[in-house]
Amino acid sequence: MNFNETYHLHPAMRLLRKAIQQEQQAKMTVSFLFIAGGGAFGYLFFEQKNILATFGLASILFGLYLLWEVMRRPKPEDELLWKLLIKRSRKIVWVFHVNTQTVPFGLYLWEEGMMYFKLADGSETSIALPSKKLRMVSKFLNRLLPHAAFGFSYERQRQFEINPANLLRIKKGKN
Repeated sequence: MNFNETYHLHPAMRLLRKAIQQEQQAKMTVSFLFIAGGGAFGYLFFEQKNILATFGLASILFGLYLLWEVMRRPKPEDELLWKLLIKRSRKIVWVFHVNTQTVPFGLYLWEEGMMYFKLADGSETSIALPSKKLRMVSKFLNRLLPHAAFGFSYERQRQFEINPANLLRIKKGKN
């Protein structure tokens, strides 16, 4: 299915784009925390404990790596999930979502939603979404990806582990 302007304007696609942006911002924040924390750690322990100073340097390097990862794909359109949905949707063979409620001692605190995209090469990608919007996004993706299986089951998981192509839905009358 070709991606067109009506799909691009759909609320589900806008929500996916916003979720990708939020994930990028979170990675950026974490990278700065690693750089700043590693710098402080390295500075404090430079002359006292070489192993701790080395840990600080490693933190800086990890933070710079994360920053480089975010900076090389600055727009949501550059992210793998977006490219898959727009240009290579046939690579997505299975989509399902998981809604997790945090309820310690019977006290409801919050809900989190994750949407998982399993790919034809056996890999996966995922995105955090508001739990109340998971169903709407799933319905939209069901129209956008008519070839893919939707919803989790252990049978689908087993089929995916054996051969991801087993999950492709083939329309009757077409090979």
